[in-house]
Amino acid sequence: MLQITRFDDVTQLRFTTWKSRLSGMRVSAFVVRGVLVDNGFPAAAPDLERWLDAHPITGAAITHYHEDHSGGVAVLARRGIPTWMPEATRAKLANPAPILFYRRFSWGTPVAVASVNSFVLPAGLETIPTPGHSADHHVLWDADTRTVFGGDLFVGVKVRIAHATEDARATASSLRRIIALQPRRFFDAHRGLLEDPLRLLTAKADWIEATVARMERLIVDGLDDATIARLVLGVDRIGRWYTSGDYTMENWVAGVRRGVSSARV
Repeated sequence: MLQITRFDDVTQLRFTTWKSRLSGMRVSAFVVRGVLVDNGFPAAAPDLERWLDAHPITGAAITHYHEDHSGGVAVLARRGIPTWMPEATRAKLANPAPILFYRRFSWGTPVAVASVNSFVLPAGLETIPTPGHSADHHVLWDADTRTVFGGDLFVGVKVRIAHATEDARATASSLRRIIALQPRRFFDAHRGLLEDPLRLLTAKADWIEATVARMERLIVDGLDDATIARLVLGVDRIGRWYTSGDYTMENWVAGVRRGVSSARV
């Protein structure tokens, strides 16, 4: 299912399937100046195909390699649509790692794509590295309208679960980098257009930094990850069960622990 919403110069393409809706999952791609930002998930590829049949684009950009954002790249490659992505993203899409059942159920299984034509973004659009959620994460910045297409940089203010590879400190730094741009609009891949983006982005950065500081103190005190997660983030039941441990509160703590020097602990 594809739901289309227009915001003046921006078109939002919101992709879902019955499986993603059952899982409570949804994701959006956006079109600005003829550029498609992200491209949905593998199971939504037929919807992307039909939309492209009626709406030619000049090129595309991918915020990061996760399958809910890059799952339509095989469609773009087959059509010869040039696509901007960093080399790290390109390498992951060429050889996608196995994903757990909950992701295959919600999004579908990624298809390896060995070759995608490169794309030079039009003047006024710029990609900005924003690591944290993933090492290859970027946002797209439209300087003329002060608009950010944020991928998974925001998602929510207090996101209490994390993947094992996430880096909370890097996310906070990335948020501060984007806050400094004073964006007027922020399009989030899972929440759409944010109301009052500066307030929300600042609230998220503040919460992450305060949470990291509290966890660091407890790590220095010698507490284990499970105890720290329970004290700082709460009880982790549904996320741990549904994702088979892929996204957990303990992963949040483990990411902080990696940044605490051995001299301090």
